[in-house]
Amino acid sequence: MIGERALKVILVLIAAYHVVTGLLALLAPDKFFEQIGHYGVENSHYVGDVGAFILAFGIALGIAVVRPAWRAPLLWLGALWYGLHAVNHAFDTGEAKSDLRGWSDTALIAFGGIASAWLARVSERLSRESQEGRAAADVSTRSGGEAG
Repeated sequence: MIGERALKVILVLIAAYHVVTGLLALLAPDKFFEQIGHYGVENSHYVGDVGAFILAFGIALGIAVVRPAWRAPLLWLGALWYGLHAVNHAFDTGEAKSDLRGWSDTALIAFGGIASAWLARVSERLSRESQEGRAAADVSTRSGGEAG
C-alpha cells in the first residue's frame, strides 16, 4: 500500500515531468511537435497553448505535494484529461509518425489516465486516514484532559 511519503515522491516526479514537457512545448513548440506531438499539421501557436496548460498542471501538482487538499481534485482532473486525450488519440492514430507510434501513444496516455485515477483514490484514502487519526487524537486528548 502506498503511504504519504511514497505519494509525495510520485507527485514530485509527475510534476517534474509535466513542468519539463510543458516548458518544451511552450518554449520550443517546433521541437515538441517534431519529437513528441507529431500528429496532423503543425501549429506552433496551439502547441504553445498546450504547453502552457501542461506547465500549469505540473506546477499545480508540485504545489499539491505540500497541500494535500489539492491532490485528489488535481489527480481526478489528470485522469479526465488523460482519458479524453487517449480517446482523441485513438481516432487519430493514422496521423502519427507510424501506426505503431499512434497506438503506443494512445495506450501510454490511457495508462496515464488510469494511473492518475488510482493515485486520486490513494490520495483520498490517505486524507481520510489522516482525518480519522486527528479525530482519534482529539478524543484521546479530551478524555485525558477530563480525567486529570
